[in-house]
Amino acid sequence: MKFYIKKTNKQTGKIEYKQYKCSDGFNRNKEVCWQFSKQGAMKIIERLKKEYWRNIDNIVFELEEA
Repeated sequence: MKFYIKKTNKQTGKIEYKQYKCSDGFNRNKEVCWQFSKQGAMKIIERLKKEYWRNIDNIVFELEEA
């Protein structure tokens, strides 16, 4: 089973998906985005939460089943 990494901005309601496996680009069209294994996606989400620590109240990272 594969998953998308979804980034949601609580203030604007904007939803984006992680587009690339190795770089941190995001795209609103999930059809062109990378599909991750659950374990890999969870590790990436942990890393992204550390990088976005200043906006952690406004930005939420989560999995979405592909």
